[in-house]
Amino acid sequence: MFLKSTVTIVFAGFWLLCMLCLMTDAYGPLTHACCVKYTRTPLDFKLIKGFAEQSSREVCRIDAIIFITKRNKKVCASAEDDWVKKVLERLSTKMKKLSKPPNQVNHTPAWNTNTSA
Repeated sequence: MFLKSTVTIVFAGFWLLCMLCLMTDAYGPLTHACCVKYTRTPLDFKLIKGFAEQSSREVCRIDAIIFITKRNKKVCASAEDDWVKKVLERLSTKMKKLSKPPNQVNHTPAWNTNTSA
């Protein structure tokens, strides 16, 4: 009888531990991958499809720019590097161009033409 109750308690404890582990993974910082070092090798602009910023004031220890490549690879870089600044400027310019409405032709109605004789 003692063995049966011990097995039940161990099983219940194991189940509770597993449930706590699942909750920690779902809601805690363990699901967030952090940059821990920077690459110094510049990336080709054509390979980059986007970026994200990592702040040391949140979960991770260092500030970083995380470039996402077209193959969904994440590359960590320092925002202080000149090549990173240039890439971010080019991405910003590209985003501004994409967010502008298409050029609209200003049509003047035929009845509103100014014809002075």
